[in-house]
Parts: sequence; C-alpha cells; structure tokens
Amino acid sequence: MRAPAGAEASARLLGPRTGWADIAPPTAFREELETKRREAARERAAESFSKLQREFYLAALTELSGRGIDVGAAQPRGSRLPDLDADLVAQILLLIQGRAQDWVEEGRIATRWGTSVQSSAARLVERLLPLARAQLLLFETEGTRRSYVTSGPVIFVRLTAQLQERIALLARMVRDQKLQHVVMPLTAADHAWSAHHLHGPDSQLFLDSWLCVSATEIWVEWSRKAWGEEDPPDRFATGQ
Repeated sequence: MRAPAGAEASARLLGPRTGWADIAPPTAFREELETKRREAARERAAESFSKLQREFYLAALTELSGRGIDVGAAQPRGSRLPDLDADLVAQILLLIQGRAQDWVEEGRIATRWGTSVQSSAARLVERLLPLARAQLLLFETEGTRRSYVTSGPVIFVRLTAQLQERIALLARMVRDQKLQHVVMPLTAADHAWSAHHLHGPDSQLFLDSWLCVSATEIWVEWSRKAWGEEDPPDRFATGQ
C-alpha cells in the first residue's frame, strides 16, 4: 500500500532511521535557538568599538569596582569586548546609559557632551543590550497626551533574583488583599532610560518612576516635569 504523499515528504525529512520520537522536543529546540542567538550576539558585540566607547565602558567598570564588584573578567581586549556574564553586562549597560553625561561633565572622559557623543554612548548601549537581554525587562511607553512627544522612552529594568522575589511577594499581596495593584519605587540602580527618545536623560525632565505590580501583570509608571513650573508633573505609563 502506497503511503500518502505527505508521509513520504515527512519520511524524507526525517531520514531512513528517524521516527517522530527521535525529533528534539520543543524545549530542546528553543534552547538550541537561544544558544545560537547568544552566540550571534557575542559575535556582534565582539566587533571593534571606538576609543570613546572604550572610555565609557572603562568608566563603568571603575564605578562597579568601587562598589566591590569583581570586574576582572570584564576588562576589554584591546578594542573588543570580552565574553561577559549577562548580569554584569546589564549593570555596565545601565551605568553607561545613566551616567555617561556625568562622566563627561566631571572630566573623567575628555570630550564635550553633545549629540555625537550621546549617539556614540547610545550605540555602545545597543551593542551591549543583546548580551544583557536575559537580565533585563524592557518596557515601551504607550501613547502620551502631549503632541511634542513623538515617542516615549524605553525603560530597562535589571531583573535580579532579588527583584524577582519582590515582584512575586507583591503579586501575592495583591491577590491576598484583593487589591488592584501596588507600586514600588525604581531607583537609579534598578533602571535607565533608553537614549532613543525626544528628551534625553540629560534634559532633567524625568522625575520619579515606579514599578507597578498587579496579580498578573507588571508595568512602569513615570512622571515628567511639566513645561510650566507651576504645573504638576505629567504622569505616564508603559505597556503592561
């Protein structure tokens, strides 16, 4: 009896000694894809970075070392990035994002802060992001009420084990107390703004931000100083 055409095609794909039981399960397939993605990200990050980007990178390592964090394995190899742990990359990325302008203005990096320097730091953040993705939550801002905002900031939140535990505790509190949601302040060490929005981190327009936790979702709400000094800050929210 002749097998259906589809079965013949399947047999050719599987090979003469392969059955359905021998096919890698979805979990293994996803792990293989994730491994390939990480390898591709490392290859992209291994490309040479500029002298200025190297200075930003080294400034971040200096600050982390001052906090007692071992950064020995993170030292650059000439003009190339080493193979980095995802959590360490996340910390470096957030420091560069949040402190780059301060380092320039404090004289730690010999240049003048401007569009080209900010763009250089932003490109370095972009290169680090694929390596840090496993340790970062990314929230995009929803549409805003103000016409002068073309797109809101993207907010990175470093997903440490401690933060995961806090989120789990808050979600349980919401369920147990039958609350709508609870809020938790985000500190500078927890998050940073993306460089790709109309008003950069140097604009001093951004104020406080909070991680909001419901029983099933998390999001970030943040406030921005209004243009009129007498007006209260505007409050916005990211997607959930």
